[in-house]
Amino acid sequence: MNIIKEHKKANAIVASLLVTLLVITVIFSIMGIYINKMYTIKSLNDYYDKQITQQLKENNKSK
Repeated sequence: MNIIKEHKKANAIVASLLVTLLVITVIFSIMGIYINKMYTIKSLNDYYDKQITQQLKENNKSK
């Protein structure tokens, strides 16, 4: 009977470690998605800043 209890404790420890590993993996993947979104937003912002600056220069030249 003692052996069965030890196996159950070991199984519970292994299961909790696997769940912890899964949670950490999910957290890092979500962080990666948000970091990627931030870089995309920054790239779009830089692109449109250049476009606006270029258009303003063209408008100033035509005056």
